[in-house]
Amino acid sequence: MKPILLIFACLVLNVTVAQEKTTTIYLIRHAEKADASADPSLSTAGIERAQKWGKYFDDKNISTYYVSRYKRTKMTALEITSTFSKMPEPGTERNFNLRTYDPATLSLKDVANDNKGQNVLIVGHSNTIPTQINALIGEKKYAEIPESDFGNLYIIKVTGDKITHELVKM
Repeated sequence: MKPILLIFACLVLNVTVAQEKTTTIYLIRHAEKADASADPSLSTAGIERAQKWGKYFDDKNISTYYVSRYKRTKMTALEITSTFSKMPEPGTERNFNLRTYDPATLSLKDVANDNKGQNVLIVGHSNTIPTQINALIGEKKYAEIPESDFGNLYIIKVTGDKITHELVKM
């Protein structure tokens, strides 16, 4: 009887630990725009910044990249991945899962639930990223990003019901 109870206890512990995997959500603002038009490309400085982000994210094992419908977010994500040092093995492709989202309806809670145990990167906008984080944590902690600031990195970790968050200036 004791061996059966021990096996059952191990199974329950394994299920509990498996459910407690950490999901990490990185949020950055798109890199610098080429101009003030409605849907601009990245400027030269923006391309350089995105490539610097690529060095940071190179070893983060990002499973999914979330971008809005705007060119500047897509270009930022593509530039990030173009700089990765780890090349895929011959005959294989690097997994690049790009999802387009609507900034007005994005829920970080849904992102965490849809990507349990994974690392994801959201390339967003100065006026939406703080709002989305504040909605997730239930307090007004983060202010709108100044128009001239492109170096904020927000890191959210979700483990079960526990949420931690931080802002890193890069």
